[in-house]
Amino acid sequence: MLELLLTSGLRVEEVSELTTLDVVKRKLPDGQIYYLLHVKPSKCDRARVIPIGDGLGRVIAEIIGHIKTFYRTDAVPACDRRDYVAKAPLPTAPYLLQGVGHPSAMSIQTIRGRLTNLSLAGARHADGTPLRLLPQDCRRVFATEHLNNNNNPVHVIAALLGHASLDTVMIYAKLYPDTLIEGYRTAMRGLYTDVYDTDALRSPAVEEWKAFAAGSSLRDMGTHICALPTGEHCSRGLVCLGCHHAQPKKSAAPVFRRMIASHTRALDKARTRGEPAGQLAARELELDRLRSALHRAEELDDDVADAL
Repeated sequence: MLELLLTSGLRVEEVSELTTLDVVKRKLPDGQIYYLLHVKPSKCDRARVIPIGDGLGRVIAEIIGHIKTFYRTDAVPACDRRDYVAKAPLPTAPYLLQGVGHPSAMSIQTIRGRLTNLSLAGARHADGTPLRLLPQDCRRVFATEHLNNNNNPVHVIAALLGHASLDTVMIYAKLYPDTLIEGYRTAMRGLYTDVYDTDALRSPAVEEWKAFAAGSSLRDMGTHICALPTGEHCSRGLVCLGCHHAQPKKSAAPVFRRMIASHTRALDKARTRGEPAGQLAARELELDRLRSALHRAEELDDDVADAL
């Protein structure tokens, strides 16, 4: 019963309603045979089928064999079952989990009790408290194992568990940090090689590294640092004010203040002389760039300013 819960990821009410009739046999066009497990509607009022892999198939076969041996029958005997939640009888069927003494379907309370008995075998939490195994724990193990070890996509796990939302799956699944990091690296490595091919992953030669270091160095332009790689064409003709590659120095703030004062006086005189609107707009734009440079310089932290 425990292995059935662990290998199927079913809810306890879904397991309690399983019958041998829910094992569905299908045949592929190439002649291969595969089996599916039909899961009746429970929490979401929606039936589903899940593939029966080697582990789940072995467990179901052992349960069927045990029941047939116990009751000395050729098939799993049919028995009645009652839904204690809906307070209504269920159809007579060959239920997979049966009690002892006479053919009878195992209730949800009995399943929980059996798991509790297993918990009394001495298993404990890391803090020493007794471990109480619940059916929901088996679903959590199922989701975690498939997500971390089997690398199944999360939407596939959601379909197996019968969840309508992917967020619910992540509540059950515990994503370990090393799994997250390795998964991210694998995905990024695949995307990178698709664009640059595997040759880009090799270690650079000495000359290649020198060229990279030279192209990555920052150029000191006096009042600011230019982040444009060395050797690249500057479309602004090294008119750096307003350029997103330029980072004004905090130490150059007094210079910017003097330039702002000088440009402001020149703008006032230009307005008095009646210069054309276009020339006035150009002076105003230059003044705005100076003010922006002063603001960017003054907002630098001291440690960043010292590094520049």
